Amino acid sequence: MKKENAIIAIIAAAVLGAIGGRFTAKPSAPAPTAAVAPETLKAEAAPAPAAAAKAPSIGPETAKVTIIEISDFQCPFCSRAFTTLEDLRKQYPNDLRVIFINQPLPFHQNAKPAATAALAAHKQGKFWEMYNKLFSNQQQLSDDNYKKWAQEIGLDAKKFEADLKDPEIAKAVEKDMATATALGVRGTPGFFINGVNVSGAQPIENFKKIIDEQITKANDEIGKGAKAGPDLMEKLTRVNNPALGDNMIKWVFKGENPPANAAPADAAKGGDKGNQPPPDDKQVWKVVLRGDEPVKGKADAPITIVEYTDFQCPFCSKVIPALDDTLKAYPDKVRLVFKNYPLSFHQNALPAAEAAQCAKEQGKFWELEEKLFANQGELDAAGLSKHAKDAGLNMAKFDDCVKSHKHKSVIEADMAAAEKIQVTGTPSVFVQGRKMVAGRAPEDFKRVVDEELKKADDLIKAGTSSKDVYAKMIADGKEFTPPPPLDPKVNNFDYDGSPILGNKNAKIKIVEYKDFQCPFCAKIIPTLKQVQKEMPDVAIVFKHFPLSSQCNPKMSRDMHPAACQAMYWAMAAQDQGKFWEYEDLIYNNYGTMMPAEGELPARQAAQLEKLKGWAKEVGMDVAKAEKFVTDKKYQPKLDKDLKEAEVAEVRGTPSLYVNGRSYNGPMQADKMKEILKKLSEGKL
Repeated sequence: MKKENAIIAIIAAAVLGAIGGRFTAKPSAPAPTAAVAPETLKAEAAPAPAAAAKAPSIGPETAKVTIIEISDFQCPFCSRAFTTLEDLRKQYPNDLRVIFINQPLPFHQNAKPAATAALAAHKQGKFWEMYNKLFSNQQQLSDDNYKKWAQEIGLDAKKFEADLKDPEIAKAVEKDMATATALGVRGTPGFFINGVNVSGAQPIENFKKIIDEQITKANDEIGKGAKAGPDLMEKLTRVNNPALGDNMIKWVFKGENPPANAAPADAAKGGDKGNQPPPDDKQVWKVVLRGDEPVKGKADAPITIVEYTDFQCPFCSKVIPALDDTLKAYPDKVRLVFKNYPLSFHQNALPAAEAAQCAKEQGKFWELEEKLFANQGELDAAGLSKHAKDAGLNMAKFDDCVKSHKHKSVIEADMAAAEKIQVTGTPSVFVQGRKMVAGRAPEDFKRVVDEELKKADDLIKAGTSSKDVYAKMIADGKEFTPPPPLDPKVNNFDYDGSPILGNKNAKIKIVEYKDFQCPFCAKIIPTLKQVQKEMPDVAIVFKHFPLSSQCNPKMSRDMHPAACQAMYWAMAAQDQGKFWEYEDLIYNNYGTMMPAEGELPARQAAQLEKLKGWAKEVGMDVAKAEKFVTDKKYQPKLDKDLKEAEVAEVRGTPSLYVNGRSYNGPMQADKMKEILKKLSEGKL
């Protein structure tokens, strides 16, 4: 059974940390041609310099599926979705087009300036390169960095700085915002896939399901004589979204201006339909409760709202008023259950979660919860102590509790349960097991509560006690079963001649197929090195899979133009016993290894000088290395690696195999070590 071996996101490191770091299952759609990386979106598909009236787009105009991405460059969930979209583009290279609309949210102070920088880059035909920079460096958004990144992607600096102040660019951002609002997108990210609405940074499988359905629809139309292109796209958009389709075509595809001060209600031909939120998800998930979670409201209320949240997440604090309003509206009918889901990229989220559990020990959970959400910028140790004192806690008991980490297991249990119901971010709210997307108003929660109350009342009339209604209603709910961490298929790899970090006779060998211009390949290095260092019976084996048609016949295009030459010199370094030192230098500088602009031969020449400099830096004989490359002594090894990659069904980088089995598990070092330990004990 085929597996996709590309890691789609390490938010980088951040976002995959939020979902347990899993690799994604291979879609039923055409096999992906490459792994996704923020830096891999290149100018070959970028539009020519254009009037700002038309939104930036990437992908062929003959694509069967068009995704409108409505996003905010400072929104962490948009960053996750950005990675997902790039993965989708690689998996559907001929069938997918993406159009971008800015929706900078008012509480993100850097979002609108970033949107302005992106559209200023668009005027020079470099929107997608700037898009990459903004999302890849989301924590460093600033005027100085916009100018720095503009130079790095080859923009005319003076023109870019002038365009940042151009009132027409400011108007273009405002037009985007008006368009997003008129289309009913309340938060970010939001999407329309051939007109089909998708809200939030949903799992990639949700996108693929809709894309595959739309490709089938498009193929049916083509079979009837239609031609792939704008006309077919417009037809499908109107069919899929009768209320908004015409306006989507006018405002997004054709660049027309929405009405001044357009509100969502004005967007739809059908009147009020445009003002409705996305359709409520009827799917019931099996959101199981242990019974010791913090609860607000009557313990035996028939309707249960479960909130998975993170004390450092700004969106989590913003959903609280809507949830409190819902509780007040149904004082005897609804209870709120608190679940922990501290995101890995929020460094204070886990300590805050532990502190809240310590407050629960003293019967003060909700008092401290209120303090923590009201002071999200003060969640370090000193801040937690201050808020605990203000909440009236016994500080000696609180300090002892926090230092002992005695409640960390409770938080881990919440997160393990979250994985079974596909919680991928915060806040994730479930009303009687039904998932509610972020950004909902009180009336949205109340509408779903009313629907569920009717079902609950029927159960109570039939004899079910109020306190047992919730368990009964979710008993047959959906649960997600993650793929096994190791694929059952065992591939045979020849380790001879490959760089090996650790004991070449180690019981466990992790084969890593990598590309020297792949950012995710760089990001997994610390994790793998930590695992190898802490588990002496584990060795790391490096194999090559450059994502470039220059040297990899399996690639249809030159996705990473610097990868091949870097690989040749890395092999020359191996020939001189310097591979791992040289690998470190390349991955520490992969983003600047080759100039972004100019003719390829000139860019390669500039890269070669850097490669020579790094060779000298690690103590290599540069002349010997140059002869190694010139004589193509790397070719037999490359041919062997690529042949094995084909048998192992490598589709992108990084791809990991443990003792020949494709690795689909989490990329956190501790969790990976647990899996490897089970393997060494014969339990996997």
